[in-house]
Amino acid sequence: MPTIEYEIKLNDSGRPCIDLPSTYEPIPEDKFFAIELARYLLQETYSRRSPEFDKETAWAMDIAIRSLGQIGDEIAKLLWHSMKVAGETTLIYGRWHVHVDTIEERDAIPEYGIIQNEKLYLREEGLKVFVLKGAQRFELKGGTTNDNWVKLL
Repeated sequence: MPTIEYEIKLNDSGRPCIDLPSTYEPIPEDKFFAIELARYLLQETYSRRSPEFDKETAWAMDIAIRSLGQIGDEIAKLLWHSMKVAGETTLIYGRWHVHVDTIEERDAIPEYGIIQNEKLYLREEGLKVFVLKGAQRFELKGGTTNDNWVKLL
């Protein structure tokens, strides 16, 4: 899971600011997090505004919320495709794709996929799942419903 380590320090004018370590290297996931968090905070503020809230500020916030939403959607598409390629690579070269605790968790894998180890696996034929309880191995063959899970030896 991506993590962002930072400290709160004072800038040259004494204002608290975020200070990233010199070893920090930006990754798309960090930018996505920042965009989504900014949109969330603006949306929360906007939805709780009082009737006396300045109308021009509300209008500007609405534009910012919609803009951040569009940017976030575009970044999400890029991340989705990147994780999907990483998952497809594992499907080709990997032994097991997804690890779950129980059969119920295996059966609950959604159609739109599951993310594990920053890789996206779609619920499609060929998906291999290792169920920890009972150390059982399954593969989807002949379809994508729960009836299509085949136990592997």
